[in-house]
Amino acid sequence: MLTSSTTFSGGEDVAYTLQAHGRAVVIGETTRGGAHPTVRHAITAHVQVTVPVARAVNTVTGTNWEGVGVLPDVPVPADRALDTALAAALHTGPGAERDTGPGAGLDTALNTPLNTGLDTALAAERR
Repeated sequence: MLTSSTTFSGGEDVAYTLQAHGRAVVIGETTRGGAHPTVRHAITAHVQVTVPVARAVNTVTGTNWEGVGVLPDVPVPADRALDTALAAALHTGPGAERDTGPGAGLDTALNTPLNTGLDTALAAERR
């Protein structure tokens, strides 16, 4: 899943949830950090206050991404995230040549069965 510093709210929810459940590798930048649903209330004709009305709580982590954003598994600038993901996807599978450039090791994460060893594969990617 690709993210950037402008990924916000619903997009963050998808990224955070899939990542927490081990169903996606997040590639890109840390997101903006908007987890709490809000409602706007007019104070005057020109002033509004935004008030949180709920709190998202992930069943796996027991928390959310409010104020901190979703941290990518493979941090790269947003303008390189798609190329990094595509390069890793093209270098996966039986007999594929392994790469040592940006995103190298992501092929291991992509070939790792979901929820099994993903942390190990991602730790290798970060080295």
